[in-house]
Amino acid sequence: MQVAVRQMTTVKSGGMVEVCAPDLAPGTPAEVIVIVEGDVETGTRSAGTMTASDLLDSGLVGLWADRADLPAGADLARALRHEAERRRDGHDDPA
Repeated sequence: MQVAVRQMTTVKSGGMVEVCAPDLAPGTPAEVIVIVEGDVETGTRSAGTMTASDLLDSGLVGLWADRADLPAGADLARALRHEAERRRDGHDDPA
C-alpha cells in the first residue's frame, strides 16, 4: 500500500527538513522527496507561483461568471469534453 503525506515546512539550519507523520508506524520504510518552490538561495517563491489563497484573492476565480454569451460552467465543460471526444474518435476528421 502506498501512502502520500504532503506537508509544507521550512528548511531549518543545516538543511534539516522535518516531516511529521504520526499515522505511520515507527520503522516503516519511507522515501522522501523535497520540492523547493522558488529561489533556493533566497528562500523566496518564484514569480508567477500562486497558492490557492493567492488564486482566490486574484479575481480570476469567477471572472466569467456574469458572461451572458457563454453557457453555464458545467454545460460549457460538458460541451468541450464532447468536442474533444469526437476529435479523438475521428468523427471530425475531414479526410
